[in-house]
Amino acid sequence: MRVAIFGGTGFVGGYLVDALVSAGVKPIVMVRPGSEHKMRHPERCQLVSGDISDNAAMLQMLDGADAVIYNIGILREFPKRGITFDQLHEKAAIRVIDAARWTGVNRFILMGANGAKADGTPYQMTKYRAEQYLMKTRLD
Repeated sequence: MRVAIFGGTGFVGGYLVDALVSAGVKPIVMVRPGSEHKMRHPERCQLVSGDISDNAAMLQMLDGADAVIYNIGILREFPKRGITFDQLHEKAAIRVIDAARWTGVNRFILMGANGAKADGTPYQMTKYRAEQYLMKTRLD
């Protein structure tokens, strides 16, 4: 099984990579330039250089993948740098969901470490909206 992980260099992502590698899976992990040092088991993963705004890197991640784990999550926003809950938790997740459907990936896990609620914090609301979008697809 080939699993593409978006957000594989973060706190939770490292544990996902550990679990997949110990299960004999070679995860496909997107790594932002300059974040290579955060990667666990780089020799046992397929690394794709880029960030979530890079459509070519996103499609390279999905090429041949059987499943996607969207684990990108931020705790603070930096709007001047384009780092917002709306951009990363919702809009980027929806782009990856649509790309997964287009490329034939059938399984999709949307991770939200701090929950997903319609009337919660900005973190939770954006995760909730992405979750609602995902649930309307035919992805497993």
